[in-house]
Amino acid sequence: MAAILVAVVAIAAAAFVAVVWGWKFVLAPLIGALVWAWGTATLRSFRRGAHGVDVADDEQPPPTAAGPTLYWCEECGAELLVVAAGSGLPPRHCGARMHARTEVDPG
Repeated sequence: MAAILVAVVAIAAAAFVAVVWGWKFVLAPLIGALVWAWGTATLRSFRRGAHGVDVADDEQPPPTAAGPTLYWCEECGAELLVVAAGSGLPPRHCGARMHARTEVDPG
């Protein structure tokens, strides 16, 4: 009930502002709010991984001291030889995590 009352008051205020000063004063804040919401959603998506999984810093495994590892991209076939890994996470290519090749000895 309170939400309906707030909506009615907001519509009445918007109509009053539109009649007195013009529609640009009603539409500009609405368009600005839409641009703000779209922009923050876009920037928030940059923080997420390829599949929409949010990777926090405390969820990442600690650095490993493993030897050289050969990774390959499933999407384009690119290969990468990692000599010293900074973390236990595989690198990314084409927006997806690369897979470690076990059938080929990189050393």
